[in-house]
Order: sequence, then C-alpha cells, then structure tokens
Amino acid sequence: QGTILWPPTRQTMLFSATYYGSLVTMLVSGTMADKFGPKRILMIAILSLTVLTLSAPMLAEFSYWAYYASRVLLGMCEGFVIPCVNALGGRWFPPNEKSAMAALYTSGNQIAAGSSGLIGSWLCKVPLMEGWPVIFYLFGLIGLVWFVMLTYVVSDHPSENRWIRSDEKEYLEGRVVQKNTKVTSIPWAKILRSREVYACLLCNFTFSFMVSINQNFLPLYFKEELFLPLSMNGLYTTVPFLTQLISKNILATVADKLKSSGKMFPTHVVKLFQGIATFGTALILVCLALFPSCHRPWLAAVLLFLYGMFFSCGICGFFTSLISIAPSYTGTLTSMSMGCGQLASIIATNSVSAITYQGWPHKWLIVFCIGAAVQLTSGIFFLIFGSG
Repeated sequence: QGTILWPPTRQTMLFSATYYGSLVTMLVSGTMADKFGPKRILMIAILSLTVLTLSAPMLAEFSYWAYYASRVLLGMCEGFVIPCVNALGGRWFPPNEKSAMAALYTSGNQIAAGSSGLIGSWLCKVPLMEGWPVIFYLFGLIGLVWFVMLTYVVSDHPSENRWIRSDEKEYLEGRVVQKNTKVTSIPWAKILRSREVYACLLCNFTFSFMVSINQNFLPLYFKEELFLPLSMNGLYTTVPFLTQLISKNILATVADKLKSSGKMFPTHVVKLFQGIATFGTALILVCLALFPSCHRPWLAAVLLFLYGMFFSCGICGFFTSLISIAPSYTGTLTSMSMGCGQLASIIATNSVSAITYQGWPHKWLIVFCIGAAVQLTSGIFFLIFGSG
C-alpha cells in the first residue's frame, strides 16, 4: 500500500548499489586513514552517511535514479568505516587488549543485524509520514548524535585526548604506535612479500565466504532440507549470530588474559584460537550436511549453536593478527582484507547458484563440504605462517 511502486528488478538494483560503491573506496580508504589520520576521514564518512540517510525519503520521492545514486555514494562512504576504526584501534589499544577490542566493536554487526529489521518493521506501521520515512529519520538522527560524540570524544592518539587521565595516557603511550610515527609512504613491497599478511587475507576470505553463505542461504537450507515452517526458520537462522555475539566477547577476554599473563606468546594465542575456529567450523559444517533431517531438525539448532562458538574464535585469531602485525599500517591491511572478503562473497553466492542451476543431488552436502574445505585450507596456512 505504499506510494513508491518500484518493480522487483529496480529494488534488487538498490540492494546491490551500496556494494558497488564500497568497491570503489575500500582499497584506498585504509591507506588514506594511515596517512591522514583515521578520525578526520571517519568524520567525513559518517557525516556523509548521515546526510544521505536523512535525505533518502526526499530523493526517493523525487526520482528513482537520484535515490540510486545516493545508495552508491552511501556504499562509497561505508568503505571508509571499518579501515578507519581498525586504524584507530591500532593506535589506541596495546597488543594484549586487541582481541577484546575487536570482539567489542564488531558486536555491533550482530546487534544491528538483529535489531534494525525489528525496528524497521515496527516503524513501517507508524501512520506518521506514511511510516517508512521515519526509519531513515531515526537512523539519520542516531548517526548525527554519533558524529557529535566522535568529534568531541575521539582522537587519533591517546596523547591528543583530553578525556583520559594522565596515568592512562602514560600507560598507553608506552604500548601503542607513537604519535610521531609518520606514515609518509606505504611499504608495499614488504607487505606483498609478507606470508603473515597472506595468512590473514586467506583467513578473512574463508571467513567472509561462510558469512555470505550463512546470511544468504541458511533459510533456504532450512526450507529445502529440513522443511521448517517460516516461524521456526527465522529462529534457527538467528542461532549462530546470537551465539557469536555472546561467545566472542567471552573468548576475547580469555585470549587477552593468556597474553597478559605471559603464559603464551601473542603468536601462540592467535594460532590456538584460529585453529579452534578453523577445524571446529569445518567439523560442524560436515555434520550439518550429514545428520540433521526433517525428522530431527533440532540437530541443526544444536550444531549451529556450536558453529557460532567455533566461528567466533576467528576474532581472537586472524582478526587480532590483522590489527596487530603492523599497527602503523592497520588501515591499509584492513582495506586489503575487505577486498578479499568481497571477492569471497561473490564467489560464495555464485558457487551456490551454480550448484543449484546444475541440479546436482545432495546440493547442501556439496555446499557445506566446500565450506569445510576452504576453512581447512586457510587454517593450515595460518598455523604455519600466522603471527600475533
């Protein structure tokens, strides 16, 4: 009963517009953050995201193509966010706290994915201004508040911050990237020859590969293989994401305590947790393909619960390694990692589509075994070459 009647093809184009925008900026955003300071870049990106969100209803009413262009720009701005946040983390958090840092701020992914859909569906029923524009105004307002907080509270380095105590500042300055460390050029030759970098990139490739399959195809698996009703389908799909949200914050604290205690070196810690993540998820994927059925669908819920626990160990593994091995160039490495993640998402979705098109029997056995194989490949490589 809406007033904007766009056909499904145009709606699909809108969903992919942000992806094309982020492809443009993600490979340069991290390098810009390292060179010019992450706070300044992040402020511009967030302010642009906020303005584009607040103006979305007006642009949608005016023209489809005006709104489409705003979605492309939105994706371009989004391409700066994660590299800038990682670059800030590299300048603010000492090595023995980076796992907890990564687990804490990436929890926003699960919180947003779980809550925004519920908030959006509720606001669509609000009669004020036809309901749906309120979603954009609310999220734009949240972005504006966050921008103000960023401006006055955050700084590129602890030495520049007026909100922390002098003893905190002294503690951090001795353990993080020094303020006078100027990034005038990126050592591309050393980066491209680093086996430690490739270990992180390969792990992020497989990490994103499975995230893409879970987000896009788990509901289809429950429908085709387990014949779950729609109400139960949504509940089962939520299980691995909810488990990740809880377990990764607990496991990250354990990982940082192991490093702080001196019982294990940082490299041993990231390899331990990445090994658990890799071999644990590979085992669960094979079990998921073999054991659940329409007669025992509850097995899928149990396995997905365990999958979420194992999968979250990757935050304490390769993701902690990514933000630790070269703190001055964390933004650059994050951009490279995001590029690998986008490539993995493309390959994952196209692989499942190709298997479906071929009409092969035991489709989900093939899909989950491919996922297990790529996980094992990256895990073995990281155990040999990874570093903390």
